[in-house]
Amino acid sequence: MAPSYNIRPENTLRRAEDLIAVGQKDAALQTLYDFVSSKRARSVVPADLEPIALLFVDLGVELRSGKLVKDGLHQYKKNVQGNEYGFQSVETVVKKFLDKAESKLNDAQLKADDVAATLEAEAAQFEEDDEDGEDDENRRVVISPEDVLMSSVSTDDTKDRSDRELVVPWLKFLWEAYRTVLDILRNNAKLEVGYAAVVSQAFGFCVKYNRKTEFKRLCEMLRTHLQTVTQKSATKHQIENPIDLSDPDTLQRYLETRFNQLNVSVRLELWQESFRTVEDVHTLMTISKRQPKPSMMVNYYDNLAKIFSVSDNRLFHAAARQKFFSLFVQSPIATDAELKHYASLQLLSVLAVPVNLSSKTDDFIKRKNNRLAILLNLSKVPTRESLLEQVASRNVLSIVDPVLAKLYKLMEKDLHPISFASEAKGIFQYFEENKEFHMYIKPLTSVILDKLFEQISQVYETVKLDFLVKLSTFEGQFKLTPIEIETHLLRAAASNLLSVKIDHEARVISFKADTLENSLLSSIPLNVSNKVQSTPTDLIRSHLSTLAKTLRESVRLIDPLVVQEEEDLKQKISVRANAEFAEEKQEILDRATILENRQKEAAEIKRRDEEAAAKARYEKLAAVKKAEQERVEQETAKRLEEKRRKELEAIQKAEKKKLLNEINAKGIIKLDMDAMEKLDGRELQKMQIDKLEQDRKVLEERIEATAKRFDYIERAQRKYEIPLLEPEAEAQKSRELEVYAEMKEKLIANAKKEHEESLKIKQRLSRLIPDYEQFVSQREKAEREAYEAKAKEAREKFEQAKQERIAAFVAKKKAEFEQEQKAMANADERHRKEAAEWESNLKNMTFTERMKLKRAGQWPPVPPAHLQKYISLKL
Repeated sequence: MAPSYNIRPENTLRRAEDLIAVGQKDAALQTLYDFVSSKRARSVVPADLEPIALLFVDLGVELRSGKLVKDGLHQYKKNVQGNEYGFQSVETVVKKFLDKAESKLNDAQLKADDVAATLEAEAAQFEEDDEDGEDDENRRVVISPEDVLMSSVSTDDTKDRSDRELVVPWLKFLWEAYRTVLDILRNNAKLEVGYAAVVSQAFGFCVKYNRKTEFKRLCEMLRTHLQTVTQKSATKHQIENPIDLSDPDTLQRYLETRFNQLNVSVRLELWQESFRTVEDVHTLMTISKRQPKPSMMVNYYDNLAKIFSVSDNRLFHAAARQKFFSLFVQSPIATDAELKHYASLQLLSVLAVPVNLSSKTDDFIKRKNNRLAILLNLSKVPTRESLLEQVASRNVLSIVDPVLAKLYKLMEKDLHPISFASEAKGIFQYFEENKEFHMYIKPLTSVILDKLFEQISQVYETVKLDFLVKLSTFEGQFKLTPIEIETHLLRAAASNLLSVKIDHEARVISFKADTLENSLLSSIPLNVSNKVQSTPTDLIRSHLSTLAKTLRESVRLIDPLVVQEEEDLKQKISVRANAEFAEEKQEILDRATILENRQKEAAEIKRRDEEAAAKARYEKLAAVKKAEQERVEQETAKRLEEKRRKELEAIQKAEKKKLLNEINAKGIIKLDMDAMEKLDGRELQKMQIDKLEQDRKVLEERIEATAKRFDYIERAQRKYEIPLLEPEAEAQKSRELEVYAEMKEKLIANAKKEHEESLKIKQRLSRLIPDYEQFVSQREKAEREAYEAKAKEAREKFEQAKQERIAAFVAKKKAEFEQEQKAMANADERHRKEAAEWESNLKNMTFTERMKLKRAGQWPPVPPAHLQKYISLKL
């Protein structure tokens, strides 16, 4: 059954085009939306429905009706997804939607640039006119009062204002278009390729227009889509076309999207979003059974190094650089210059790691470091020593610049506080010349000062502050002020790297510490490499404590009572401690109970607060939803009423326009559209009748005046034309003859020329005829021989197959004949036995039985037909 006339797509398309032609684009958009969202559209194939959807999105973009287009596209997808080519049509429509929106944005950008350039030129002209002293009237023509007021109350320049007025609305519309399309294409296996392409396109939009907020929302949206996929994977048999992350191609596509997201987030300098993206990438890599491409992993570690550098995490920045270089060095296209550059970055990143990181041993930092190590695919948290060992074992020092190799030697092998500044002058100059290494100047300076302070504290007990500042003052960007050097010294003391006291009055620094401080410092593990051996100053510093320890041991050996007293004291202390232990234990238990009760009370209060907040949110959401529903219903009713009104106005206007065209086409009277608006049908009819009557009268008068002289004039004209037309006819004939002769000569000349060229070609090609005939004969002979050989072989095979078929047929028929003879013999034997049995039964029959059969009319009995020839008994 054919579809109804009202739902034919060509009728809807034609009506929309008619509405567009009369300027009713809103009504055309609503008409297309009604058809696309109609359930009856499901019976239309996508090939017929697609032109309507394309015109729908085209109009929607032009009118910037984002919400209507979003709803229409969702309905379109719902209507066509059951068809074989439905999803392909959806991708085509959404691609047209995005292309149109991007085109509008580009046009708006060009227009804004033109407006800004025009206004700037006018402003420059205004200033020039002002300088030349022209009159106020001319200046008033150049810049309007509105522009003067705007410039006085706003700090934005002309381009910013034009961009805000023209470009920003289209930017928002394009962003909403990307959100709409991603929502339509998400979580569908048949649309995942288009989904990935649109995501990449959206990333490009964020980068091109520096839309950081939109990029964050885009990342959250993608993360939500991925969570939805993982949550519904357990029930994917209930979902149509679900995303299967166990498919290697699908997972690889998601990984490539996240790698692209990581690149964009780093490029936009959104470091928190970059770190969250890194976690997403690592989660997908743990799921994937296929190893990512080395180029992707190189990019991954490079971005991680940038993130750790911004967060000032020098340890994991160096670890990321090490992972990056270990992969990059395996690249077959890596040049020596690139290897040297990235090896230098790895070495500097390791040297910039602080020397006292191991003092941070709290649980939070341990968990954080373990988490970061997992992101770098490391089995354990790296240390500065392990990174330095990898630098030495992988021969990185032979690749880097000799200046940096010298820096490594000065810092890790031959650090001398007195001569370091003079020996490192060339290194400082090298850093000044290479801007790509400037990011390591500050951390390297910090590490160098830590090592210098440590060496000086082991060599000197007290030093002058000016002397320490002189040793710690370097050249170039490594140079620090005395205040900065003193601050760094205090920071090193606060991190338990050394013990220091500063006397500002005497300007003296003392590295001497008392016994308690020495014992406290000795209990703190310091990860300090390349310790110098104990100096005489160290021996003198610990001499008194060693002497006291020796004397105490000597007294214990000489006087046994001392040992007994110490034992008694220990026992008393133990008894007292045991007596107080039960009380302290009970206090601890009571405190734990109190804390537990407080926690329960706090949890109960928090639960009640959360329930109240949830209830309030629910009520608020319900109220908002109800208000939104009422608003949507009102808007829908208003839109339908507006649609009907506009359609009626459009119909009336079209009818008036048609009538106007008919009236003007008749030529009776001439009217315009403004006059049509003021007149009704009766007035128009009366005006036409009056005009016709007036024209009739004028025409009759003209005919009556003309009829009197028409015959004489016509006869005189013809007599006068004859002598003038005859020479013209002769001249025309002669001209045509000349043209004919000229064309004939050209045709003959062209034919002769083509004939001569053909003869030349024939002569040139005739030399090839013998070779061609020889080749053809040889080819025919070879093919004939091959054909005869194959024919002979085929005949032989045919005869062989024929004989085999005949033999098989004879054998089959012989077997069938033998089987039939055997069956006939068996049947004859069986019949004989049955006949003998029948005769025996008849002979043994009594007289009574025979008389009974005779009275019944069944005597004599008739034997069966197949036994008659075997019966010999005569009855």
